[in-house]
Parts: sequence; structure tokens; C-alpha cells
Amino acid sequence: MDHSTAPSTGGAAHRGLRGQLHRLGPLVLLGVGVAALVGAAGLSLGELTEPGPGLWPFMVALLLTGTSLVLVVVDDPADYEPWTRSSARIAGGVVGLAVFILAFEAIGFLLPAFLMLLLWLRVFGGESRRWSLGLALAGSVGIYLLFDQLLGVPFPDDVVAGLVGA
Repeated sequence: MDHSTAPSTGGAAHRGLRGQLHRLGPLVLLGVGVAALVGAAGLSLGELTEPGPGLWPFMVALLLTGTSLVLVVVDDPADYEPWTRSSARIAGGVVGLAVFILAFEAIGFLLPAFLMLLLWLRVFGGESRRWSLGLALAGSVGIYLLFDQLLGVPFPDDVVAGLVGA
């Protein structure tokens, strides 16, 4: 008996839900877009002859909202790569960025940037320990010197820079 042509009785609901997972990203972006629209409108859009501070953020949020709405409705699931165990690396990268942002606000730039670069070089880039340490150190110090010292971009007070007197 050929079982390949037998109708499947179980899992139809599971396949139906799983078949819609590709809409999750556009739905999240739609929520972000709507929240950004509300926030930008709260900044005052101004007039046509005198735009307010919320006009450009409102326009960008409108574009994001419209695009994500189109993706929710017409996006083809065949355009997406299947989720695998290695997809968790992407989630790890996003979590790492979130931790970097929180640490940057709390203790400054140098240590969080060093750790973030080290993580990305070792885990995602597969670099050796020696290269990772050297590049993370050079990258974090170089970016700090460029933006904070040379260009005068204000960073939060940095714990490490305070220890070395920078």
C-alpha cells in the first residue's frame, strides 16, 4: 500500500499555523510603525510651510507601516529561509545588541563595545581568540577616540575611560 498518497488526518491545524509564521515579522514591524506614528504625531507635525519636529519621523513611520501592511497581506512564504537551529544565532545577535544598548547607557561605551565586538568576532565570525581580542580592543578604543574625542559626540560617562583618565 502506498502511504505517500494517503490523506493526512492529523496536523492540518499545526501546518496552518506554521504556514503563517512568515507574517510574524511584518506584524511586529506594523506594531512598531503604528507606535512610531503616534509618537511622531505627538512631536507636532507643523504646517506645510513650517514643518514641525515630528514630520520626518511621521513620514518614515508611515512608510514603515504601509510597507509592513503590504507584507502582512501579500508576502509569499516561499521567499523565506526555513527556521533551523542556526536561526537562534540571529536571535542571539539581537539579544546581544539589546544588552549592549542597556550597558552603554549604564556604564558607557568602551567595555560594552569591547564585549560586543568580542562576541561577534568569536561566535559569529569564527575568529581566533588572539584576533578577536586584538580587533575588539582596537575597534572599541578606536571608535571611542574617533567619536568621543575627535568628533566630540557626547557619550554617557564611561567607567573605563574614567579609570584611565580619558
